Amino acid sequence: MDYLVKHKQDLLPELRQVWDAAGSKTSGTWAEVFGAGSKGEEIFMAWNYARYLNAVAEAGKKEYALPMYVNAWIVQPEDKGPGDYPSGGPQSHLHDIWRAGAPLLDLLCPDIYLPDFTGIATSYSRSGNTLFVPESAAGTPGAANAFYAIGQLRAIGYSPFGIDNVARLVGVGPDGPQPAGPQPAPDVEAQPFSVAYKTLAQLAPLILEHQSKGTIAAASLNRQNPGREIKLGDYILNVGLPRDRRTPDAVPNLTGYGIFMSTGPDEYLLAGDNLQITFTPNTPGPPIAGIARQENGHFANGNWVVTRYLAGDDSVLRYDMATVADLGQSGSGVRLQAPNRAIQRVKLYRYR
Repeated sequence: MDYLVKHKQDLLPELRQVWDAAGSKTSGTWAEVFGAGSKGEEIFMAWNYARYLNAVAEAGKKEYALPMYVNAWIVQPEDKGPGDYPSGGPQSHLHDIWRAGAPLLDLLCPDIYLPDFTGIATSYSRSGNTLFVPESAAGTPGAANAFYAIGQLRAIGYSPFGIDNVARLVGVGPDGPQPAGPQPAPDVEAQPFSVAYKTLAQLAPLILEHQSKGTIAAASLNRQNPGREIKLGDYILNVGLPRDRRTPDAVPNLTGYGIFMSTGPDEYLLAGDNLQITFTPNTPGPPIAGIARQENGHFANGNWVVTRYLAGDDSVLRYDMATVADLGQSGSGVRLQAPNRAIQRVKLYRYR
């Protein structure tokens, strides 16, 4: 209660709702303070699990002063309430109870296999909880998850399940069927997840720098969620799945992902796969953004190495110029495609 009273204005809405519904009391029995229903009972369980694991963490840190985390079983869509899942664990709606009961735990972490990765990961990055995903998918969906968690939610890590198992690496989940009979050995280095992690490895120092500055963002897109607008620096990044230049309204059935960093005035570093990005000014001045310089390359020993300078058809995303002009755009942008065009740097200019 001391913790809840002290942090009352910052409590997560899920706990605040339960507490307020029971009268916001600061003393009494568990049922009196949090209600006699299953939600109050779950809070009781969370407190006791947290206190026990805090004692475990305390003993462990006396031997090795290492960061400690707990891995949460996510509430599943078919779960109707506490008891349908391992209740009282460090699920996101119970983080305040775990913070009160287990201050020696450094991270409250989710393992995520549900389709709504972005929503679940976001719920675990609230209230200053540093996001680390200790277990999730590999394959192309896993690559998208990792990029989004690290670029948008400032995650410090993303671990695919069974990294030492090739079947897992190519996208088979822990509960999925295993291939029957002998299978040809895949080129592990060419797998989407491997390529994505090679890209992240090149960007790691810059990611850390821009995470601390707040000048980084990310996107994870699919056919059901094919585009989003991201304000970053002095521009809005219009991020979408790649479209055919002649039929821009046709949505492809792809997974696209990317990390974007504002590296200076009118300058961006962009990395990912299956995305196209255009830019719209977000500050007073000329309303249309064009690309002054576009470089495709990679980082070697921390240094940027230009592989190609892009222009012309490399940069044109739409040929319906009249429509583009009516929209106040240039029709040019960046098309990210791994592995050859996975990392690009652009310098923008503005005009009327």
